[in-house]
Amino acid sequence: MRWSGHDQNEEADNMYNINRYLNLKEKLKELRTIALTGIAEAGSGHPGASFSAAEIMGCLYFQIMNNDIKNPSNPNRDYFINSKAHSAPGYYATLSLVGSFPKEEIKTLRKLNSRLQGHPVRFSEMQKHHSVPGIEYSGGSEGIGLSVSIGICLANKLDKRDNMVYCLLGDGETNEGQIWEASMAAAKFKLNNLIAILDRNKIQQDGFTEEIMPIDPIKEKWLSFNWEVVEINGHKIEQLIPELLKKPVDRPKIIIANTVKGNGIKHMANNPQWHGKAPSKKHLPLLIRELEGEYMISPSIIAGTDGIGEESLKQKIATAERYGADMIHLDVMDGKFVPNSTFFFDTIKKLRDGTRLPFDTHLMIQNPAKVLEQYIDAGCDVISVHAEACSNEQEFEKINTKLISSGVSPGLAVNPGTELPEWVFSYLDNLDVIIIMSVNPGFAGQKFIPEVLPKMKRAIPLLRERGFKGYFEADGGIDLSTIKQCFDAGCRIFVMGNAIFGNSDVEKRIRDTKFLLDSYLEKSLLDESQSLNLEEDWIKGRRNIIEQFNLAR
Repeated sequence: MRWSGHDQNEEADNMYNINRYLNLKEKLKELRTIALTGIAEAGSGHPGASFSAAEIMGCLYFQIMNNDIKNPSNPNRDYFINSKAHSAPGYYATLSLVGSFPKEEIKTLRKLNSRLQGHPVRFSEMQKHHSVPGIEYSGGSEGIGLSVSIGICLANKLDKRDNMVYCLLGDGETNEGQIWEASMAAAKFKLNNLIAILDRNKIQQDGFTEEIMPIDPIKEKWLSFNWEVVEINGHKIEQLIPELLKKPVDRPKIIIANTVKGNGIKHMANNPQWHGKAPSKKHLPLLIRELEGEYMISPSIIAGTDGIGEESLKQKIATAERYGADMIHLDVMDGKFVPNSTFFFDTIKKLRDGTRLPFDTHLMIQNPAKVLEQYIDAGCDVISVHAEACSNEQEFEKINTKLISSGVSPGLAVNPGTELPEWVFSYLDNLDVIIIMSVNPGFAGQKFIPEVLPKMKRAIPLLRERGFKGYFEADGGIDLSTIKQCFDAGCRIFVMGNAIFGNSDVEKRIRDTKFLLDSYLEKSLLDESQSLNLEEDWIKGRRNIIEQFNLAR
């Protein structure tokens, strides 16, 4: 089951699935692109803070909060208080994507008479044409947002409202004494309508937090102030969303979200220089291309020599998660649509509680519409059906509608010998992934069919031109010898079976795969910088990254 707002904790404890997971990932990528565009246009701003908090702000606005941007003064709304207000470009980008203002307005960031100044200004009905709908707090001075949040929480309790207040804190601002005074007050008043999120990127304005004013052991400190405390990876939305959904019972809650400053752009990542520095406007096309190069590795757990028994599958999932897989690929074969059979929804349901990694489920079955509900209930985050298994467009429309209404990312798969049906162009806004098979489905361990590459290179640009914003997934014979070609063609999700589980060192294979893709993207960016006559300038700014991949010229 999926959730779009806060619910009972007992139910949220069992919630691993995210409302249209791939669609949310795509929005987060767009959020970073919008923020970066505004900062480059302005020539100033804070990319580091915007990028470290992108998942936090995006998850709150795109899934968690009860917040209608068209009615920003609704007294029953959830509140977001952005105490680390220098993340304003990322905050503005988030608001633009929920309809607060046109995305193109980001180009007025920090300009004279713009609504989008360096620090956000609280929305006012009296001056609605000069302020941004949705902004609750005029940020700027560090350390005050938590106190403001407490005031709102107390007022809402007096008014007997059950809405939530979410407060985003910077780890540098926890040097402020008022943060700790406020934390004592929140615990005293047992504010179970308050969730703070600490963007723990370990960098503040002048350098690393632990060198300037150490705040560790930060978890123990908040526990000693009688808060409920959890610690997660703040860039993993599958970890973030369940914790945001769980309301505290009798005290305030803080989520320590471990993040990377500047995450998404390699030379900005974990680099104090990019706390408040704008990239050159001429580099923007290269930086956007880097953001668009984000990829996911989705190991297929039917691969390997140890079978597909439940315990074996659980072990492979645990291994893949431990060594950095982004998703888990579930190949469901019924022995009818394809010659072999694997497992079905009942097995998936048993596997679900073992991981929070998204389940990328590929239904290679006849009549998928008849059993769709069972796979949704089993906890699949992505469900792809075959074009060949849909008797007509109406059957696919029924499947697609059901998946979207259930919060599952819908996907469509096509066999190597199948061209995309013409009716797919009517569903581009309602598809999150298209799987272009590079083997004939039904057998593990097949070799990549090279004739599929021209098909990818033909179909992917066409679908992009027609407005498809989702992911392309390469499935079949993907290994270190074929993955670069598929990446170059435009695929960003890679199903790898024997290439991972047929290897004695799974950790090394996943690491080598990511290094290969990262180095290939870096070389592509370097080549593009040359075509734009920016090579010398680009190498100067990226020298450490380029040398890391042995690409120095």
